[in-house]
Amino acid sequence: MHCLGRTLLWAIFLLPATSVAPVLADECETKAAEIAGRIGLNAGARTKANFIPLSARTDEDDDYGAYLNCVGPHGMSLRYVSPPNPSEKWFEFVGRTSAILTGIKATRIATEARSCVDTARSHDGYSESPSPAFMLCDADKDMRAEILIGER
Repeated sequence: MHCLGRTLLWAIFLLPATSVAPVLADECETKAAEIAGRIGLNAGARTKANFIPLSARTDEDDDYGAYLNCVGPHGMSLRYVSPPNPSEKWFEFVGRTSAILTGIKATRIATEARSCVDTARSHDGYSESPSPAFMLCDADKDMRAEILIGER
């Protein structure tokens, strides 16, 4: 990933709990279970860093890397790590899962995520979308992308 973009994504993603909107543990775990259940994923155990990994139920489908962050500047957020050269299916996955968190239509999020990643690739690796959801994108020369989506 581009160094500046990665730094900005992680800086926002890992802000200290004192400067962010708190989310009760049960709210985050409930939301992770809702996303996992509606999409057909497994919700992992909450980490010390307040992440809940969301993974496919089979190894062959688990190339999307999604994590629910329980603490952040916009409350809960989802972080996605793409495989190289993410497919349309990956952007649809981002849209479907983020729609559950944000309440925004899945097709709109998928379209805006694709645009955000394309902009990041053409503008030095980093982009922030004007989406109604909070969306940051980072892309590298290997055609991998990271997206952070949270509620505004």
